[in-house]
Amino acid sequence: VGAAHHEGGPGYAFLELHPDYRHLEAEMITWAEDHLARVHDDGTRELVFFVYDYDFPRRTLLMDRGYEARWDGVMRKMRLNSRRPIPAPDLRPDVIAAGYTIRTTEPTHADAQRIADVINAGFNRTFHRAAELTNFYANSPDFRHDLDFVAVAPDGSFASYAGLTLEPVNKYAIFEPVCTHPDHRRQGLAQALMLTGLHKLRALGAVDVYVGTGDAIPANRLYDSLGFTEMYKGHGWVKTW
Repeated sequence: VGAAHHEGGPGYAFLELHPDYRHLEAEMITWAEDHLARVHDDGTRELVFFVYDYDFPRRTLLMDRGYEARWDGVMRKMRLNSRRPIPAPDLRPDVIAAGYTIRTTEPTHADAQRIADVINAGFNRTFHRAAELTNFYANSPDFRHDLDFVAVAPDGSFASYAGLTLEPVNKYAIFEPVCTHPDHRRQGLAQALMLTGLHKLRALGAVDVYVGTGDAIPANRLYDSLGFTEMYKGHGWVKTW
């Protein structure tokens, strides 16, 4: 009926909970504090929960425990109806001339490593590895390589990445992640990947598409231009003790 877990490492806690069992939520938060907090060098502990603003019960539980809302997050949504025009996912002529190409990923170690590299660079991280992506390919029930898009740079590295997951029963999909290497930004690569994905989703009968974002202005400008409207706002609730 529920699960409490991290995602990639300590310090961030996620609660998955059937709505009929919300009475277990306080106990799950306590467990997360005991097992999922990041321990700093000085011995202090820190834990973050992301909570949408509409979730008053969870926000109240966290406030009562000393958590504070620190940073923003937004879930954006697009309705893929037959009347919505979707531009062609074309790269600019100068980008094509420079040697960039778009393709889907392949189930190889080399592609997994290049995806890890572009995610690390795009989000200023260091912890993503090929093994993480290989595990995701093998075990995610809805993963499909034909919905996993990359822009390949002239040197063969991945310049931009847009992963899509489609839930076929309820016909909704989510872009996660979307990122571009800092050396290859402002060339329309992420936009071309997302448009490619939207055309593919429409062909597969998807109805709703989501993308999560923070307060990064360039990313939100891109999502606005594609037609994603703001759906839910939330905050990262942080506690240090």
